[in-house]
Amino acid sequence: MNEKEYKIMFESLKKHEDVDQYLNEFVNLISKILYSRIIFVKNSDNDVLRNSFYRFLKDKIKEIYNSYKDSSSEIKKIFDDIEYIGCGHSSLAIRIGDKVIKVGKEKYDYALNREYNFDCLIPIFYYNSFKIADNEYYTLEVSPLIDNKNIKEEDVYNVYKNLRDLGYIWNDPKPENVGKIIKDISFKNHLYKKGDIVIIDLQDLAYVGEVTTDEILEEISMVGYNQKTYIYETRYMKEKGRSL
Repeated sequence: MNEKEYKIMFESLKKHEDVDQYLNEFVNLISKILYSRIIFVKNSDNDVLRNSFYRFLKDKIKEIYNSYKDSSSEIKKIFDDIEYIGCGHSSLAIRIGDKVIKVGKEKYDYALNREYNFDCLIPIFYYNSFKIADNEYYTLEVSPLIDNKNIKEEDVYNVYKNLRDLGYIWNDPKPENVGKIIKDISFKNHLYKKGDIVIIDLQDLAYVGEVTTDEILEEISMVGYNQKTYIYETRYMKEKGRSL
């Protein structure tokens, strides 16, 4: 199935008027997509773990939905503010009001977001890893809805540069992976202001510290690294007056 078909399937669920019935089918559809495209469980004995995650996911989505509904100043038609965003190779994203939920196999260094006040990383309000089989985990994260329209190349490079100044290298710099904060957010003693540019996808960050220029360029020129990373890194090094 393709993205358009997934979206149609999710939108078709909005015929329900009952929250529990809707969420049941909503989470069931999410699970089917995850099982077929993202998670490959080899042993049927893990059904208990899968079902446990199903219940956990349903409760978490209902909690976020109810929280948004209760805090909204407008009376909205039920489910109007829940929508399918997209499905990548390892995760699926949905929107509930002004928050985005990502479910899948993606794992990142959560300490990066938890322990440091990196202005250029999207704030993660909630993160959990859930075992469903031996060496296989679902992850669930909740972040604010952002605007990733009209992102310029220079916006992306500035995020790359900010991360490099912190000792990190970003291997997937592209407009689709960044966005603008829609409204002011206070998170972990930091104020994200409307219009701030942040990374949406935190999977391709690595700490390089004081590794030499030659070592970095040699590493990122290898197969498997984004060509844009090499271009940005070369520019960054030149701006810092380092030899190439």
